[in-house]
Formats: sequence, structure tokens, C-alpha cells
Amino acid sequence: MKVQIPQLGGAAQSIAGRDKGRYYLILGIEGDALLLTDGKYRPIGRPKRKNGKHVRLLPAFWPELASAALAGKDVNSEVRAQLLRLARERGQAAEQ
Repeated sequence: MKVQIPQLGGAAQSIAGRDKGRYYLILGIEGDALLLTDGKYRPIGRPKRKNGKHVRLLPAFWPELASAALAGKDVNSEVRAQLLRLARERGQAAEQ
């Protein structure tokens, strides 16, 4: 299944830049840019702004995490856990 439209709570993998290969949760969409968090290097309070062309959208969705984060709750540990599980499912060693 290929995801073509970014959605809040969706997973993405960086394909360009110094963070290449890292997994993120989509927290927001600003035009062509995405606001991404990984719960560790980019916590919810300081999301990374990244061009949508520089990420691969993945068929994993956690809308409850995105809505909790936008409501002001600290769910960094849950984000890290879900992204680590996703990395293991995809058979890659997690950098996180």
C-alpha cells in the first residue's frame, strides 16, 4: 500500500538530509512542508519542518498520538515506542 497524501498522525521516513533514514510522526502540514517529530531528537514541543518531497510516507497511522500531542500532552515516549516498533517491523535497525 502506497501513501500519497500526508495525514496527521501518519508515519514518514526521511529520504534526504542529515537525518536520512530516520522515522517521524507527522504533526502538522504547512503547504508543501511537514512538521515532524520523533519523540527524542525532535520532541513534540520542537517539531522539525521538512519539505514533503524529502520524506517517504509510510502506511502506518497513529491519529490518537497526533491529537494528544496537539492537545498539549507529553506523548514523546509513546511516539518513540511506536516509531521503534515500525522500524523493527520494516527490518531496519533503529537509530532512535
